Amino acid sequence: MKKFIGSYFVLICIAAMALCGCSKGMFDVAPGGMSEKYDAASSEGDIFDGDGSGGEDGDGKPSYQSGVVTAGEWNDIANWGYWTNLLNNQEWAQYAEYWTYYPHNFVYVKLSDAGGNPVCGVKVALKKDGQKVWSAISDNSGAALLWASLYESKYVVEASDYSLEVAGSAVEEFEFTTAGKQEVVVNNYVVQKTHPSDAIDVAFIVDATGSMGDEIDFLKADLKDIIDLVGAQCTAKVRTATVFYRDEGDQYVTKHSNFTDNLKETIEYIDEQKAEGGGDWPEAVHKALAEGVQSLQWNPGAKSRLAFLILDAPPHHEDDIIAACQKSIEAYAAAGIKVVPVAASGIDKACEYLLRNFAMATNGTYVFITNDSGVGNEHIEATVGDYKVEKLRDLIARLIIAYAK
Repeated sequence: MKKFIGSYFVLICIAAMALCGCSKGMFDVAPGGMSEKYDAASSEGDIFDGDGSGGEDGDGKPSYQSGVVTAGEWNDIANWGYWTNLLNNQEWAQYAEYWTYYPHNFVYVKLSDAGGNPVCGVKVALKKDGQKVWSAISDNSGAALLWASLYESKYVVEASDYSLEVAGSAVEEFEFTTAGKQEVVVNNYVVQKTHPSDAIDVAFIVDATGSMGDEIDFLKADLKDIIDLVGAQCTAKVRTATVFYRDEGDQYVTKHSNFTDNLKETIEYIDEQKAEGGGDWPEAVHKALAEGVQSLQWNPGAKSRLAFLILDAPPHHEDDIIAACQKSIEAYAAAGIKVVPVAASGIDKACEYLLRNFAMATNGTYVFITNDSGVGNEHIEATVGDYKVEKLRDLIARLIIAYAK
């Protein structure tokens, strides 16, 4: 049941957003802890058959239940010492060359007001010789990341070649975090308080190639429950959007539904989608990323902007396509949109490296499906340190709440 997790994840995310600003006590919003094995059979009402269904409905069709698929989360910025050691591994160094991503040098900025409260929505920029090389927007924790030479094989950069701007004003003193450091260097600055709207924009960018059939059916079966959950519990202003993508030569390459605060509209659009096409392993990831940042009408005043990229295959390995992905990732970072890749079955180590770079470049985080639930095909073991095995539903709810509070 390859790629079982794709649209199942979309379903769970919509449910999770209903909890933002509503029932936070139901989920642990703290960062993931040490490894804990999850016993899927111990969850009441969450038992799946081998095909991912929970039996049959009255018409003899599979009925699917939420809260079974398991996943882990790993934030490479929060675990920089682990990442910097991993970069010294010859195998992972090859992945850097393969994708031309060299996450060695960045400036970590943390903004707060005079009272010590985090300030979000502030534009920051890193320049070299007067030319902007990276820009970002501080998130709800006041944090922003600015990368230097991300696509160049430079282990160390000359800090004196760079300048930093915060809210349009030059900052004279700052320090890089480099691949040679075991901990992130935090550059703290006091800025004027902003007043972002209590709004959340969440987009789902989903591979819709042939093996997605079961996920689409799963989603259709549970739409009413999700609508009821959102209507009953959510008080925050939530907007959702979707991008579905396939590959060149298919019936379509990308298609989308734009942001709406009517969750039912997004659900109806998802309900119309079918999983077809594909064929070879790589897919049109570059076109999907571009569609998500260029065609969707993101709210620049929202407190949180998240793009969940659900996939089990990399982009095609061609120079122009790699460059297109890099350009889009820069655009996400500049718009303050966190990219959260979700790696399903089919992801290999080279693709894992690329997805973790997507997350780091946009100050997002990396999510990976695990085998603990027994659902779906085999998932590779992520090359990370100790992590907590969670139900995917709970993990995504925790992330959205953490980024939106």
